[in-house]
Amino acid sequence: MAINKILDGGKPQNDPIEAAKRKIFLIGTPVGVLSILAVWAIGLKQNTITTANIFILPVLAVLFLSLTVLYWRQVIPLRVFELIVYGMVLAYALCQFASIIITMTFINTSFSPTFTLWLPFVYILSFLILRINRALLLSALFFLATLILGMASFIHFLAEGRNFPNISLLVQIYFAGGFYITVLYLVSHIKELYFSEHGLADDMSKLAMIDSLTQVDNRRLLTQLLTEEVTRAGRHNLPLSVILFDLDRFKTINDSFGHNAGDIVLQEVAGVLRQAIRTSDPFGRWGCDEFLVVATNTDGKQAVELAYRLRGTLENFAFSTAAKVTASFGITTYQGGDSPETLIRRADMGMYKAKSGGRNRVEAVLAGITLPLFEGEKPYPVPKGQD
Repeated sequence: MAINKILDGGKPQNDPIEAAKRKIFLIGTPVGVLSILAVWAIGLKQNTITTANIFILPVLAVLFLSLTVLYWRQVIPLRVFELIVYGMVLAYALCQFASIIITMTFINTSFSPTFTLWLPFVYILSFLILRINRALLLSALFFLATLILGMASFIHFLAEGRNFPNISLLVQIYFAGGFYITVLYLVSHIKELYFSEHGLADDMSKLAMIDSLTQVDNRRLLTQLLTEEVTRAGRHNLPLSVILFDLDRFKTINDSFGHNAGDIVLQEVAGVLRQAIRTSDPFGRWGCDEFLVVATNTDGKQAVELAYRLRGTLENFAFSTAAKVTASFGITTYQGGDSPETLIRRADMGMYKAKSGGRNRVEAVLAGITLPLFEGEKPYPVPKGQD
């Protein structure tokens, strides 16, 4: 946990993919810097490093380290960091390969295999940073550039009647490069298919749990969440309240303004009340014009206050298709031995009591009263035609 906090620079990371990439770069880049300095030191000691690399490698190490610090402190965003690092690696690799080929061609040195060990890193970095098609394109262009350089040198040796030094090694490098590009492309393609299918599955799962009209939780999800909260309240002796409310005279709105207007009212009700309810509290559409709030860690008094606040918000909201919309609220609280069904039935009793008392009201029904014998029975009958 401490390591994660250090890597995050003291700020939370919301995107899991970006957080994973951040850890890769903040760990991998310093390791790369140490590798560059090790190659530089060994080359100096064994006198095998070129004059240019005596200066270039330390500069690269400092630049990479500086970029890492800036990214760690979140001075530069991930995308900027990725592209700068990739551009530097690509430019250095291509220049270094060209330098080796040119030196071998005109100074008659042998083809050194040391640098070629690092060439696959260019392809790996391409597919790590870029989208699959762009990574394939740039990897192919880099491969083509090295191929052209090698072929030009080979033709030059052939024209002068000389044998190309280490031709088998160069051929292996090209075959290996093509193999790396192919494998990385296939792996990236499989990864995209995996994320695409799982993303589609997540979307379908979300659709199954979200009311398509109002974009709040649907009855299926609310039932699941209420069951979980009832279990949690019973296990840990936590307060839990349920608020069930029904729009007053919603049928009149449909009859007077049309069903499209009624749909807009439902959307606006869901939108305005979702903003007035804690994001941690499940809220959604329970029935046609019924909505449910599962008020976690909320006792009866707090639930009543919340219901009155929601009632006022709804009463004072300027709806786009109806002059005024109100609702009747029923409240109950969890008592030991309650089930989701008993909570809903008590809240339902409160809601109908509010309707029979004149609508646009809040009524609380506590545990211990006699519940209806049948689920559809209404203990507080509403006058006919005034639902």
